[in-house]
Amino acid sequence: IKAIQMDIIKGTIASRGSKLAVWQANYVKGLLEKQNLTCDVKTVQTTGDAIQDQPLHEIGGKGLFVREVEKALLGSKAQLAVHSLKDLPIKTPKPFELVGVLERHSPYDAIIFRPDSAARVNLKPEPVISKEDLMLMGKIKIATGSLRRTGLIAEASRTAQTLPIRGNVDTRLQKLNDNKDWDAIVLAEASLDRLELGAGFEIRRLDPEWFVPSPSQGALVIETLAQSPLKSVIEKILCEKTQYLISLERGVLEALGGDCTMPIGCHFSFESREKGSDILIGHAVILTQSGASARCKLSLPVEYTMSNEKIIEEILQRLKKDGGAQVMSELNLSQPNW
Repeated sequence: IKAIQMDIIKGTIASRGSKLAVWQANYVKGLLEKQNLTCDVKTVQTTGDAIQDQPLHEIGGKGLFVREVEKALLGSKAQLAVHSLKDLPIKTPKPFELVGVLERHSPYDAIIFRPDSAARVNLKPEPVISKEDLMLMGKIKIATGSLRRTGLIAEASRTAQTLPIRGNVDTRLQKLNDNKDWDAIVLAEASLDRLELGAGFEIRRLDPEWFVPSPSQGALVIETLAQSPLKSVIEKILCEKTQYLISLERGVLEALGGDCTMPIGCHFSFESREKGSDILIGHAVILTQSGASARCKLSLPVEYTMSNEKIIEEILQRLKKDGGAQVMSELNLSQPNW
């Protein structure tokens, strides 16, 4: 880190080389430069990006997108890294540290239809697709690389067929355009918003009451080496509200013994009420690829003081009551401390 002036320092941001990752790094760069931290962006080729013909859960999980980026931090080629938090393992190894998260972008999932497929399934003009809407679409073919999304689609429809897909956001959209046998793909809504992609397709949000997002989806996190002198600057652009919500989501994932590739959804949000105080809303779901599931919903007034540990424990107990132990057994996952 080089001092340029008394009040200005310079740092390098390590990032994957995909268009989305570079956008995210440059987004953080812009925020940091408003805090007098001038930055450049260094792209790194990761194993996860290099291997495109196998599902992530078969080749080591989403941590494959992180290792080479962290090596850049260790080798002093960069002083900070920007990640999509949902791509990170639950445990952060030493000597790295997640300094915190930015204000969250959309946490939801979007389904993107080919125009001819949208017409065939009589796609409604409403912006959100419900579980029942998908069920009525019949023998629809949907590509996704996520076990969670595959399980949610199987839960909703016995006739919908899911197909594997890998690649960056723009690559997946091109595959949808090229594969006339496909009807749709599912992507994180935030990725489409950030890159302003999707023109020429029909895009709808999947109802999060049913299609529970991945833990921490839509949140960007900044990673440094422990004791980094940049932490005091980075902390100025972080979001305390987002940090609280994703700490609950990742806490549930950790308590279930899962990682970021497992078919587990969890999402917390604050809901404003016209009369009375705001409400903390939590949704969680565990799924098998055959469509079996255990799910729960939790609503708490924000002034009701309950520790994170108690909230996570309550989510687990409600999942257990809905058949969570059986679903975990079918997934060959160790039973949590119900």
